[in-house]
Amino acid sequence: MRFDGLDLNLLVALEALIEERHVSAAARRIHLSQPAVTGALKRLREYFNDELLVQRGRRMFLTPKAESLAEPVHRALLQIRGEITRAGSFDPATTARHFVVSASDYAYTTLLAKVIAKAATLAPAVTFEIIPLNEQTNECFDRAEIDLLIIVKKLSLPNHNFIELWQDEEVVISWTGAGFDKIDKETFFASGHAVATFGLERRPSIADSHIISNGWKRHVEVQLPEFGALCQAVVGTKRLATMHRRYAQHFAKLYPIKLHKTWEPFPHIIEGMQWHNVRDADPGLQWLTGLLTEAAKELKHS
Repeated sequence: MRFDGLDLNLLVALEALIEERHVSAAARRIHLSQPAVTGALKRLREYFNDELLVQRGRRMFLTPKAESLAEPVHRALLQIRGEITRAGSFDPATTARHFVVSASDYAYTTLLAKVIAKAATLAPAVTFEIIPLNEQTNECFDRAEIDLLIIVKKLSLPNHNFIELWQDEEVVISWTGAGFDKIDKETFFASGHAVATFGLERRPSIADSHIISNGWKRHVEVQLPEFGALCQAVVGTKRLATMHRRYAQHFAKLYPIKLHKTWEPFPHIIEGMQWHNVRDADPGLQWLTGLLTEAAKELKHS
């Protein structure tokens, strides 16, 4: 599609180039080949009669023209993604829709998997893509490329509504053969630990953040990329790990682990959902969040 001689598909490439300032990185982000993005940049330069990005050494820099385009391009694509492409009615029985949801393995197992299973019956043409919560999530959410976040309140994004779904508490897990009866503070810190950290920045869990903020020291023997791997790091050892109770109960059906109360109250987990405010009138998203809300009501009584 062209508007005033500009192929509007090029705006997606322009946004990626402005934000990434690197052709290869922009190509990866919008799932095109590097030659395709190089070609798009050439056409954009011709249209705007400006270099837009200039090479200096090993880095690329924006020209003043590109800097002036950054906000209007972002705003235009945000409106297209959030309002225009999602406009119209949504009939779950017949509408084909692809939802992109960002959630942790804990949130997926605890609630989201059940909702997706129910959706398969109610909306057979609907598909889902579940992506992890990581350092790129905020940027994708800001561009309205993600339909929904399922995230703990402490990590929720500002300027967007947070709707609580459920709460949970922390427990300590151990191998049933380790011989632990009760985990007091002394036992906890005398033991080795398995911990989960997230993303390239190795962000700690809520429980681990609480431990760090109190200045408590542990001997971490194993560091893993997700909660779901903690049980295997504990079984057959004297190690301990902290997990959300509902997730630990799920894994207790699969692994020989024992759940223990923390020696003092840890911060409660408040899990909820967020969507970009440009999607407030999105009928498909309203349907999906309704399913999640109903499932969460059932979860609270379990």
